[in-house]
Order: sequence, then structure tokens, then C-alpha cells
Amino acid sequence: MLSCLLFALLIANLALAQVQAPALPGAPPISPADRIYTADQTSNTITVISPATNHVLGTIVLGDERLTDVIGPQYIKSINSHGLGFSRDGKYINSVSVASNTVAVIRTLDNSIVSQTYVDRAPHEGFFSADNRTVWVASRGTSLVDIVDGLNGGIVGRVTTAPGPSKVLFSPDGKLAYVNHIRSATLDIIDVEKRQVTEQVTGLADVFSSDMMLSADGNILWVAHKMVGKVSVIDLQQRKIVTFVDTGPQTNHPNFIVLNGTNYVFVTVAGLNETKVYRQDSPSQVPIYVDAVKSSGVQPHGIWPSPDNTRIYIVNEHSDTADVVDTSTLKVVHTMKVGQESQALVYVAGAVTSGNGTQNLGRQGLDARVENLLIPMSNRPNSSSLVTVRAVSGLDMVQFIGSGLEVNTTYIASASCFECKGVRIPLLEFSGMPTAHGCATAPQVLGFFKFFDVYDLKSVSVEPLRK
Repeated sequence: MLSCLLFALLIANLALAQVQAPALPGAPPISPADRIYTADQTSNTITVISPATNHVLGTIVLGDERLTDVIGPQYIKSINSHGLGFSRDGKYINSVSVASNTVAVIRTLDNSIVSQTYVDRAPHEGFFSADNRTVWVASRGTSLVDIVDGLNGGIVGRVTTAPGPSKVLFSPDGKLAYVNHIRSATLDIIDVEKRQVTEQVTGLADVFSSDMMLSADGNILWVAHKMVGKVSVIDLQQRKIVTFVDTGPQTNHPNFIVLNGTNYVFVTVAGLNETKVYRQDSPSQVPIYVDAVKSSGVQPHGIWPSPDNTRIYIVNEHSDTADVVDTSTLKVVHTMKVGQESQALVYVAGAVTSGNGTQNLGRQGLDARVENLLIPMSNRPNSSSLVTVRAVSGLDMVQFIGSGLEVNTTYIASASCFECKGVRIPLLEFSGMPTAHGCATAPQVLGFFKFFDVYDLKSVSVEPLRK
């Protein structure tokens, strides 16, 4: 009886002391108890991976695949699995679905959904606070961070912020929360106990910041600006901007590792199909470019390291794969097939403390066909369109991402079908949003129709519409 009690106390203490990444040196090595999760937007799933074996265990189903009945009047499940966070004890993850305005909390031990809460407009990223219970969710369509009871569900509080809060991160001691924005060039600093913004860092590189990451020691914050291809580097000790780093087009997510006592920052840059690596010797020093990790797939997005700093995991949004990178060599050593159109990726240490952790997993979204083609645009230098075709339920999802487009111009995509004897068939029309650089961008143009085995992907072209 006493031995059982001692064992239970040991497990409880281990949970309390669980080290999550980004982590300082000395964290435990990669373990069979650890899990990696990816948020798969098109398949409406979360892919679950064992980092000990690099084996994809299955997917947690949050809703139906695009484009079945997700726009139907009776549909009440989640749409667009997008953001991920986790509790520090490793017992729970939280999933944010941007199109249904929902936050689901999932038990990592058995992949069961504990609660689902409707939050405010256009939630993006959320994270558990240090209490391992409340999830703080940034709702980009508002000026609010919603505080959700992760175990029982329901909103239990709100914090007013600058417009368009995008992500919430917490300081290592849990006393402060940091919030970036998509409509304000500021970083809000929130007193967690008071639940109010008490400080701001202003003058960031752009008003639009989708993602950010905090160093393991809590002294450095990298705020990514996707639309302008920059990162604002913030010294949190002095509450000041150190520099702006030109990282490249479609800068997505940053994350940290510590090697030989020094912070290294990895930044996924989708437009270059690579993850750039920088060294930052102290919070007040300007980062130094080190190298780039070439993606095995198309458009790297979410990224997270293992707590022991030996591996970093990168999900490739448009090839539905995840790369395993050896941080000592900066080489991709393994690639895994994951769910469709993954956005975020997180690593959770100590997620499965007993059993094999495969309960409630399915195969939705896995092993589906996906192909990509980058199309240069003839009418404007340095302009292009990436077309991605995915097999989804009943139809194919055809997506175009246009960059360097002309302002106030309509474009038409066309292709030759296999039975059309060279005749080109119009597929869809679109125009871009103006940018600060005098051009336009089309970040996500979607069409749903039968494409595979009907049209030749290599024949697809995008041209200005001539009327």
C-alpha cells in the first residue's frame, strides 16, 4: 500500500516538474511518452505523432473534411483546425478552429475531447496559462483575449487588448502574458493576476503579426510579420525593440533552441521553402544569420523543438508533411505524412504517462493525394502563383496563392483537360489585396471541383483577364 502511494506521489511530482520546449539545457531526452501534434486545417483534424519513433499514430477528428457539409445549416462541428497550445503538465492540448470560433481541449492520455467552447470572432492561437486549466485565446476579429475554462468549458473572463490580438504566450513564471496583433504594431503585456494590459512595446515592424515565440529563459521575443517578411526582435528585459530582421516572403513561425548556452532561432519562411536559422548571444544583441534548412516539401509553417534541443519539427503546409531536423547538423533526417494543410505544430513532453496513447484516433486526412506547381507570371517581374491540388471528400480542393500581382487586376486560371485536345478550360478568377510594396497578394483562393485525372496540372496557367 505504501509503495503504491509513493509511486503515485512520484508520478504527480513528475507531472508538476514536466519540462516543455522551448527548454533550457538539461531537459530529459525524447521519450515514448512524448507526442507531436499538428493542426490540419483542411481535414479538420489533429495529427498525433510519436517523436520517439517518428511514427504517425493517427488523427483526432474535430469536424468533417472540406467541403462536405461544413457550410450546411445543421453543421455544428469544428471548421478549420488551426491553432495549438498545451498545458505545462502535458495533460492537455488546446485546438483553435478559426472558422467555427471554437476552442477544444483534448486529453493527451487518450485523445478524448474534454470540452468545446464558442469564443469571440476569428480566434487564432491560444495557450494554457500556468494554472494548467484556463486557456487564453486571442480573437483576431475583436480587441479581446477570451479566458476559457479548459476542463468545464465556457468563457470565464476577457482581457481588452489592442485591435486584432493574434496569439498569447506566457512568461516562464506565469505572471505575464504577451499578445501580438494583426491590426496594431504593438506587443501587449498583460498582468495575469489582474487580467489587464499593464505595458506595451510599440513600433513593431508591421501592424500585421500572426505568430511569435518566446525564448526558454523568457528574455527574448521574436514577433513574425508574415505580410512584409520581417521579424521584430524584442528584448523583454528592457522592454525594447532590438532590431527588425528581414527574414523573407511569407514569414510564418519562429521558435528557439539552446545549444552550448546560446539561443538559436529557427524561422519558417514559406515563400522560400526554407527555415532560416539565427544566433542571438544575448537579449540586447542583434541576431546573426547562421544558415537555412531547406524544406523537403512545400511552404514550411508550424515549428517546435524537443525539450532536449536535439530535434526541431517543421510542418510543410502545402505538401502535408512534417520534417524532422537534427539541430546539430541542420539537416532533415526524416519526413512524415500528416493531415491536410497543417498550420501549427507543437511538441508536448510527458503527454502519455500510461498505455499506448492511441485511443480515439482515426485516419481522416492521412495519405490523401496532394500536388503542387509554382507558376511564374508573365506580366510582372518577380510575380508567381502557387497552385496546390488536394483530394478531399467527393471533390478536389484547388488553391492558388498569388504574390507580386498587379493592383486592381483580375486574374484567370485555366488548364487543359486530358480529353480536350489542347483546349484550355477556365477554372476560376481572382484578384489580390494591395500591399505596402505597390503590388497585390492573394493569400488563399479556393475552388472545389474534380481536378485529378481530369486536368493536367502542368498545363495550369494564371494570366490577367483580358476583356
